[in-house]
Amino acid sequence: AAAQQEAMKGAGLLDVADAKGIIEGLDSLPESTRQALMTELPEGDRTEGGLKEVIRSPQFQQAVGQLDHVLQSGQGRELLMSMGITPPQGFDNMGPAAVRAFLQGLQKKADEDSMKD
Repeated sequence: AAAQQEAMKGAGLLDVADAKGIIEGLDSLPESTRQALMTELPEGDRTEGGLKEVIRSPQFQQAVGQLDHVLQSGQGRELLMSMGITPPQGFDNMGPAAVRAFLQGLQKKADEDSMKD
């Protein structure tokens, strides 16, 4: 039982992906990366201000919360695989620790992708 409780520890995605932290992180990204993110915004909002506004929006926070729920409930395996991330063994039963596994998988994928460039 103690091992299961230990496995269930971990921060939620909203704890690590709050708007202030994301915006601070954006400011440290290369201009080309920020520009690439802006292309995903509606045409009239493709500015740094528009990007930051989206990140501060309740809809963005709700979407992050939904992603957190998917990860923690064990339903995120297909999502990770669609992103080219191999879920760790036991991912479906990790609970909050799945958020850490997801973030580590994203980092590993980003590192691999940057090595290709």
